[in-house]
Amino acid sequence: MNTQDSVPLMTNIWALEKDQNIRHLLLLLNEQLGNGSFRIERRIATDYCAVYIHQPDEPELRAYLYTTGQAPDHYGVHLEYPLLSEANPVFDVYENLSLPVLVEMLAVHFGVTEIQPLPLLH
Repeated sequence: MNTQDSVPLMTNIWALEKDQNIRHLLLLLNEQLGNGSFRIERRIATDYCAVYIHQPDEPELRAYLYTTGQAPDHYGVHLEYPLLSEANPVFDVYENLSLPVLVEMLAVHFGVTEIQPLPLLH
């Protein structure tokens, strides 16, 4: 995989041509899962309200995140696994997930052992 095919999250998220809700979600995921726990996929074009992320060491272990058709502050996700065969792609689909549930799922999916709490805003 070419290094230009994905972007580390250290990229300015607000400069991405994505909906504000997706950009905000990426920042929250980075905060809770840890910097470097995933990369933003660029090989696959997505909707304005969606993005692919993948595990840094396993580009085929991906998650497709989207807000289209979801309740406010809820997310949809397709958890994708490395292809065993082109004819039978393997993925799980979940809809209307709260942020804590999505973070738990992504932590398991990407092998993140510790979820960080979000900072308190005063």
